Amino acid sequence: MTRRMPSIRQVSAKARNRSAARIYIGRRSFMHLGNLMELTPRLNFASRDRAQAGDQWGPRTIPDWQIFSIVSGEALLKLGRQTYRIRSGESVFYGPNSPHYLSAVRPTEYFSFHFSWHETSPKPEHPAFNIKNVPAGALNTRPEGCSVFVPGVGEVEIPHHFSASGLDSIMTRIVKEYHDEGAGYIFLLRALLMELLTLLIRQLAGQSKGALVSKIEPALAAIRDNPGMKWSVCQLAELCGYHPSYFTGLFFQEVGQKPKEYLIAEKLRQAKTALLKGDPIEKIAQSLGYTSIHYFSNSFKKETGLSPSEFKQNPTTMRGLLAIEP
Repeated sequence: MTRRMPSIRQVSAKARNRSAARIYIGRRSFMHLGNLMELTPRLNFASRDRAQAGDQWGPRTIPDWQIFSIVSGEALLKLGRQTYRIRSGESVFYGPNSPHYLSAVRPTEYFSFHFSWHETSPKPEHPAFNIKNVPAGALNTRPEGCSVFVPGVGEVEIPHHFSASGLDSIMTRIVKEYHDEGAGYIFLLRALLMELLTLLIRQLAGQSKGALVSKIEPALAAIRDNPGMKWSVCQLAELCGYHPSYFTGLFFQEVGQKPKEYLIAEKLRQAKTALLKGDPIEKIAQSLGYTSIHYFSNSFKKETGLSPSEFKQNPTTMRGLLAIEP
């Protein structure tokens, strides 16, 4: 199967200013959403769930737009006359005028998001009451496409099947916020959805991956912000929404160290910085989670060849060691 790359097309100034307009290219219906900067999307439903082999949805139509993203496993989407095989790290996307049939090929873990592109109220409207079963013959209906104008880029088409990296952490945050319903969650859901859609569109438009959030950023941030915690691999993996074994491999791929090695290195970096600032050794040991100064001193000397006191008394050596830290 060949994936369609997003198409970038010029549109008229009039089209750019419209919030949404349905156009036709040949026999294909196409929803032009207007300027990305003017959209106010609304999340209607979010979940991270598991499906067993043979589980299916449809044939059906939905009242809004859906992103279905595979974490692990495999699924099939029949959309129009196309059948898309969806694997780990891949997603499918379709809207309200597109009959479809979705099925799990084997045990599958997935994210599912239903949303509207432009709504005044941010309050979620669950799509379940307006999902309609349709005859199998309706699957031959040509699915509706979707595009949005991005200032400085042009018109970006969102394909029905795509692969995008670095989105799992924001997806996990959306699901958690949706289900926890904390104070102000409706307001925050709109902001998180806007972030997800922006990161997705940025990738589809061919922007640099370097600007995207790391897949393991929640774990890295947790270690940086709380180096004194006794972080387990399971805890860090949960922050990022991954299975521990998958997380460990991904972590090593991104930073070149195992989680435990990175935690030790981060403690060492912060200890050196604190010593350079003149902080008391006892205070440093406590803040980094060491049970005693003796334990901290032994660990520090094992890594640097110097005790904290020796390190602190030799500014030249200390600055030199700090300079070579990655």
